[in-house]
Amino acid sequence: MEDEDEEGVDLEGAIEDEEDTAEQNRRRRVRTAALARLRTTAQKLLEATGKVIAILFLALAGITVPSAFSGVYYLLFIGINTWWACHLPMSHVGFNTICVMVAFYTAGHVICLYIYQTAFIQEIFPPSGLWSRLFGLKDIIHSNCTNPHELVLNVNHAWPAYANPAILLLLYYIIATLLKLKRKISYQTNDGMQKSGEEVELTNIEPGSMKQNESEDEAKPMLQPAKGDHDEGDNYTLRIISGSSQPDAAEPFSYNTTSKPVKSQSPLYDLGHLIMQQSYICALIVMMVWSITFHSWLTFVLLIWACLIWIVRSRRHLAMLCSPFILLYGIMLCSLQYIWGMDLTEELPTKIGFMVLTQLGLVRMEYHCLRLGVVLLYTLTFWLLLRQFVKEKCLKQKDVPLKEVTVVEAGRQKNEVLKTLGELIMSFHAKYWIYVCAGMFFVVSFTGRIVVYKIVYMFLFLLCLSFYQVCYFIWRKLLKVFWWLVVAYTMLVLISVYTFQFAEFPQYWKNFTGLTDEQLADMGLEQFSVSELFSSILIPAFFLLACILQLHYFHRRFMQITDLEHVPIKDKGPLHRLKESLAEPSQERPVTASLQNGAAENPEYEENDQPAPEDSRSEGEMVYSKWGLVIDRLLVLFLKFSKILNCIQVIIWRLLELHIMKLVALFSVWVAVKEPSVMNFLFVVLWAFAMPYTKFRPMASCISTLWACIIIVCKMLYQLKIVNPTEYSSNCTTHSPNETNLKPDEIPHSTLYREPIDPANWFGFRKESLILAYIQDHLLLLMLLVFEVTVYRHQEHFRKCNQLAPPSTRAIFQEITRQNLDESVINCAKYFANYFFYKFGLEVCLLMTVNVIGQRMNFLVIIHSCWLVVIVTRRKRQVIAKIWPKYCLFQSLFLLYQYLLCVGIPPALCLDYPWRWASPITIHSNLIKWFYLPDFVTLPNSKHLIYDFLLLMCVSHQWQVFMDERKEEVSTIGGKNTDDPDPLAGNTVNPVPNYIYCRCYLDMIKVAVFQYLFWLVVAVIFATGSARISVFGLGYLLASFYLLLFGRRLLVKPANSRLNFWDCLIMYNVTVIIAKNMLSLLACVFLKQLQSNFCWMIQLFSLHCTVKGYYDENELKDPECTLPVGEAGIIWDSICFFFLLLQRRVFLSYYFIHVTTDMKASKLQAS
Repeated sequence: MEDEDEEGVDLEGAIEDEEDTAEQNRRRRVRTAALARLRTTAQKLLEATGKVIAILFLALAGITVPSAFSGVYYLLFIGINTWWACHLPMSHVGFNTICVMVAFYTAGHVICLYIYQTAFIQEIFPPSGLWSRLFGLKDIIHSNCTNPHELVLNVNHAWPAYANPAILLLLYYIIATLLKLKRKISYQTNDGMQKSGEEVELTNIEPGSMKQNESEDEAKPMLQPAKGDHDEGDNYTLRIISGSSQPDAAEPFSYNTTSKPVKSQSPLYDLGHLIMQQSYICALIVMMVWSITFHSWLTFVLLIWACLIWIVRSRRHLAMLCSPFILLYGIMLCSLQYIWGMDLTEELPTKIGFMVLTQLGLVRMEYHCLRLGVVLLYTLTFWLLLRQFVKEKCLKQKDVPLKEVTVVEAGRQKNEVLKTLGELIMSFHAKYWIYVCAGMFFVVSFTGRIVVYKIVYMFLFLLCLSFYQVCYFIWRKLLKVFWWLVVAYTMLVLISVYTFQFAEFPQYWKNFTGLTDEQLADMGLEQFSVSELFSSILIPAFFLLACILQLHYFHRRFMQITDLEHVPIKDKGPLHRLKESLAEPSQERPVTASLQNGAAENPEYEENDQPAPEDSRSEGEMVYSKWGLVIDRLLVLFLKFSKILNCIQVIIWRLLELHIMKLVALFSVWVAVKEPSVMNFLFVVLWAFAMPYTKFRPMASCISTLWACIIIVCKMLYQLKIVNPTEYSSNCTTHSPNETNLKPDEIPHSTLYREPIDPANWFGFRKESLILAYIQDHLLLLMLLVFEVTVYRHQEHFRKCNQLAPPSTRAIFQEITRQNLDESVINCAKYFANYFFYKFGLEVCLLMTVNVIGQRMNFLVIIHSCWLVVIVTRRKRQVIAKIWPKYCLFQSLFLLYQYLLCVGIPPALCLDYPWRWASPITIHSNLIKWFYLPDFVTLPNSKHLIYDFLLLMCVSHQWQVFMDERKEEVSTIGGKNTDDPDPLAGNTVNPVPNYIYCRCYLDMIKVAVFQYLFWLVVAVIFATGSARISVFGLGYLLASFYLLLFGRRLLVKPANSRLNFWDCLIMYNVTVIIAKNMLSLLACVFLKQLQSNFCWMIQLFSLHCTVKGYYDENELKDPECTLPVGEAGIIWDSICFFFLLLQRRVFLSYYFIHVTTDMKASKLQAS
């Protein structure tokens, strides 16, 4: 038994050893195959790189010094590229023969240059002679027969003459190295590889030997299908021949780099195929850039040619058909430039008939090789276009049957990823490429000086925006016509500006139109310098390209996206579809594919295409599955992130939907008050009435859009040189002292007497050097108006796509109601995000009124103060709601009145205001400013009106709140707004939960607000009285002392008593604010007189002007009467007003009843 056990153990050990050996052999074979493939790829890459470098230096050798000798390199370069572009066969023998011939020719060329440096040859062929210049023989070295050992470098040549010999030597060295490398690779391929006692035989399993394959690979046309998944792979058989004496030791091992005959190409290969398929775009762009870079009649043909191809529907097909002719024309242009680049200035003609050759671009430049290099680089795109044309033409002529092939999972996954990526990119461009076109409108219109054709661009753009804002249906119908109109107009501009640069054309235009040079320049027709011409033509050319791309590639998809009548139901996005596709089991599946590789079916395919060994296949599947897991995991993470981002986007769009109108109104009025004028007055009128009267808001947006467009066009037209304000400006003579009460130092600051008055300034037009900065406010306003209507249409599209009903309330979070307020901190924050203004809008309006008073401190805000007193004394919410419509109407009319005061009368009338007339009573400028009267010396500060408009916005929305309170639906969802001092009267149960015992974080916040806020308010009252030492602070201090002593007793008093006391505090606070505003008359107008005679009054009331612009602070420094600079103003009074209003709302809340109940219970327990 022991022997049997030992034999069993030995047998198991032998089996394990055999398995380990087999595993090691398998891994060694895989490594050997990988190294063989890597070496083969490196050899091919090195050979291809050598060919490219050799052809590059062939071009450099030809263009560095254009001559008869160098023309051979140039012609050979043109011929090789054209041969390659035509897919004509070239064997290795043929290519090697060319290389040998070039090497011999280059060596002879270098020898000729070397021999020419001798004095004897230079005497026979002088450097200035025809033959020397024709063959490019440069005297780089000076030598003479009298002193042959002295060599002098000739520094009179340009740098290409010195670089030419070096380039020739490098070309010779590269060609020699390339020939040596090809011979070495061929020798290694034929002899095989021997390493470590093992022979690795690399045999291509395709028909023919490796040597035959190498020659045939270059001999046959390099035709590839349009898509990269139909190319044959590189399949090799590796035989490991060990040193064993067994005859069967050689094991065949098939390693398929791809699945034959379908090869999964790399992403870079697919990208290259995509670029080649769209090569016509590059060629057309290069045609336009070529014509712009080198201005001439010959390149003008390229510009017209490219424009005609762009506007055709089947532009790709037409570009392909024209590719041979485009290439021939490009080669002709390059050849003409090459001939004129030779040093034959005296021999070559400068004029043929009536045509000056310089207008054809036939002129020799200082460094002509750079120009030749650029045009050859441009011609490279024509070769690529011709190659793609020949390739597609040959593929169409092949009759290729269908085959049943096998596609592995990795290739399918890669194709799905690429397809999804392409879909995302196209969707992104369809949505946002139109913004690129819109940006190009601004670039074209505002680059350089403003001229008529740029104004037309802006007019077309504004017309498009107007239709988009006013009538969306018509805009969609006319959008394609608009793009065609822009394309046609841009082509007209390009042709006009381009041809105007030629010598005789300015005179033709003047004779044809009868316009002067200045008027033609205002139209945009003037002769530019080289740099100005480049920008003047290049920018419209690229704009034309952007519009054509939008028209031909993205317009149809954009129209589908923006269709609000036929909105498709939202389905899974491309990323979700990709994830589902990758989630399917990884397996090989038969598919039918059309093999369009131009080759006949391989009869040996069925024999050689044997299945790979199981271990190799399992390892490949394992690699594919790993990559599949990685892609799947990345997709899961990206989809989670996308979901979160989508939720954030929904919230942001909802916020914009609710508040974009407020931003539009606020910015419209800000633009108007920033530049008071008659034209901007319409914005104030529109939004002053649109805010309280909501039905007028859509009309206000449309009219504002149209009016902004009119202002922009008028401002641009006013910048033309033909508009000369000096011809019609009013020159108001200075009044005599008997006619005005202005002081001598105030006259130079008056608008009437400072300079001649342009009447257009009163309307809002003036000359500016930086036009974009001048009209940027109206442009931003226009963009904001367009964005407003975009937000509304986006939300409509979103709801139709997701089958959602329009929200019933103006809430951000529709699922949050009053019942969710007490659930958690997050729900509480969401509730106040929804209904903050609904609950506290009245208090916000009162605070905004106080803010207006504090910011302006003049006579007109006394009227605001009166309204504040009226509202505060009403106390009851229902009573306030009755007078609120009148308050809204007053705010609208009062804002318009103040803006008219800022605009004033036209200064071109040369009439001053009555308070500036000569009279016994002199009105000080500060007094005029305090009364907010129009004046030409102290202009009213119109920017202060933005505070009035903010107040109007709040008041208007509060009016909407008062109307919503009457709606049962809103009061049910958002809660009732009540100001009953005893809300539990008639009820026995408090509707809000008890929070005193702090069961959650929300209860802790409630305790801090409803139980301890009172003492914080007391502290604020004390700080208000003590921070500013004046007679007004005494009342605050007395109130704070009383509350500190009897505050707890006040809290348990009946609700009416508590509320009456608190309203008295609020009225005292409002009285102080109004009193300080009235005393600002003394502080801002008569402060110097008070400082001299009534310093006690300054200290008693803390008088100091808080509004800048009345006095210079250095003039008020008096050691005997120090001004209370840091103690004036109503900042602390405003803070106190805020806390008093907040505590009043606390007293009226259901939550405060729990506090009073707890305090009463504690008092009973203590007694």
